[in-house]
Amino acid sequence: MSGFDPVWLALREPADRASRDAGLIEQAAAGLRGQDAPQICDIGAGTGAAKRAFSPVFPSGCRWTFVDIDAEVLAAARQACGPEVALRQVDLSLEPAPWPEGCALVTATAFFDLAGAAWVDRFAAALARDRLPLLACLTYDGVMRFDPAHPLDTAITSAFNRHQQTDKGLGGAALGPNATRFLVSALQAHGYRCRTALTPWRLTPAHQAGLIDTLVTGIAGAAVQIGDISAAQAEVWSADRKARLSEMQVGHLDLYAVPPAS
Repeated sequence: MSGFDPVWLALREPADRASRDAGLIEQAAAGLRGQDAPQICDIGAGTGAAKRAFSPVFPSGCRWTFVDIDAEVLAAARQACGPEVALRQVDLSLEPAPWPEGCALVTATAFFDLAGAAWVDRFAAALARDRLPLLACLTYDGVMRFDPAHPLDTAITSAFNRHQQTDKGLGGAALGPNATRFLVSALQAHGYRCRTALTPWRLTPAHQAGLIDTLVTGIAGAAVQIGDISAAQAEVWSADRKARLSEMQVGHLDLYAVPPAS
């Protein structure tokens, strides 16, 4: 699953790369070292941004499988990453465990906030069954900050967060900002050791004007769609944010989880 436009994925990739927690990535890399050509499965892979971000740290010789429901983004991944990457077009709402036999690590980026509680429980059980570690990056945590502030910032953020908890096609009402907390609890119930890190986007117009404008438009639209913000309010807020923001922060959490020792 990603279901996201490759243009959007390209816009966010530099911000993602700057925000992921280097310490957790290194821990995941250390778990792969010493293995012969370890197999990594990236779920909701999009165009392969995770491979591009992790490859400089992960040991050489890693084999990658990209899992996504969207044929267009998988085609873009093939073009960007080459024929050696395995592609699987899978509806993750039906199959929470799409990794190949012999997989050594499951990764995901900006994914679990889209999933429902029952789906995450199924995923955690499958991961534990196969005793696989998980590196989950950039899961939205519900925190947004804007500088300078606007009187509607809090109301818009609250409405957007409620929209994030509507059904995104992955097992019912999405966990949204509660996703990492729920995922950690589900994994700990299977004996996993979990480490998390705050990984907010810190965006400035000088470097991310296109991403900021796209985000502001999307946030305002979601706030209107959920019914808490009028179209007129959203228009005023959007115009002000695009014109006056010096910095925008969007909160995320990274997670590295390892199964219990044998």
